[in-house]
Amino acid sequence: MSRRVGRVLIAVVAAGFALSAEAAVAAAPASKLQQFRVPTANSHPRAIATGSDGNRWFIEGTDLTGSPAKIGRVTVGGAVTELAPDQSVGCNQCILSDIAQGPANVLYVASNDPTLIRFNVATNSFLAPVQMPNSLALAGTLAIHGDDVWITDFNNDVVWRYRISTGQFTSVPASDPSDVAVDQAGNAWFAEPGDVNAPGTSNIGRIDAVTGAVTRTATTVSPRNVTVATDGQVWFTALQPTDAIGRLDPATGSVTLFPLGATGTVGPEAIAASPDGSVWFAQETKGNVARITNAGVITEGKVVKGSGPLGITVATDGDPWYTMTAANKVATLHLL
Repeated sequence: MSRRVGRVLIAVVAAGFALSAEAAVAAAPASKLQQFRVPTANSHPRAIATGSDGNRWFIEGTDLTGSPAKIGRVTVGGAVTELAPDQSVGCNQCILSDIAQGPANVLYVASNDPTLIRFNVATNSFLAPVQMPNSLALAGTLAIHGDDVWITDFNNDVVWRYRISTGQFTSVPASDPSDVAVDQAGNAWFAEPGDVNAPGTSNIGRIDAVTGAVTRTATTVSPRNVTVATDGQVWFTALQPTDAIGRLDPATGSVTLFPLGATGTVGPEAIAASPDGSVWFAQETKGNVARITNAGVITEGKVVKGSGPLGITVATDGDPWYTMTAANKVATLHLL
């Protein structure tokens, strides 16, 4: 882990700029790292979610290696199984992009096809797919709350809202949305990476679940992935102009940045909320996962060089589970 103890914390308020303080780096959490190999070689496991059955579910397959699209399951004991969706369930030689647990034991899976793949974890079977509103729709990332499935679509520059009970889609404009998360009230938060050299294009957006009204908070970094902590704070990762973690306070609109290092040295990617109020994030370049508290204290897990952590989820017991894309594994840190 990093032994640097003087990371700069930069607070950026809605009106502009302003202060600096010190963010602490604590010792690595007492934990045991376990790694589980994915059966299919070069499968590039990526997004991962906690299923209603208590298992971890992840996506794999990429055109970079010719590996077919598959949905993987890893049990608490480490048993890994894979299932391959075909055209009948919404995957026409597709490339999967995200996975999320919905109500009624149904997983929703996004891809570059204009469909949502559905899989019931209780019956261990695929369901009929959900057709996206148009043939150009590319479902990127997903967030689910109650009856709503929120979907980023950079091809159409929108965030879709799919109402499960009615089968209806609505949308709001968004500039190249890269990720979406949902808070306890059902409001959707999305990242617009934009261009940090063009003020006003890099934002964290909010869609009001009741009115559909959209508000945006500008950031001085390009937000990439987003999550909402148990206290309602919105956290995000950024890779430009520096590797950083950001926190948006919805009550004040203030954004606090926690720089991690020069661009590309750490590689913060997916980020996920923990039951204890902290958040965990994957560090693809560095080769581990890390936790940050609301006070800005960062602790890091064991580094595995060349592993390429990318997707992350946190189990109900607080243990982070993450994909090692480059190592073709799924890993977990059992916190002691």
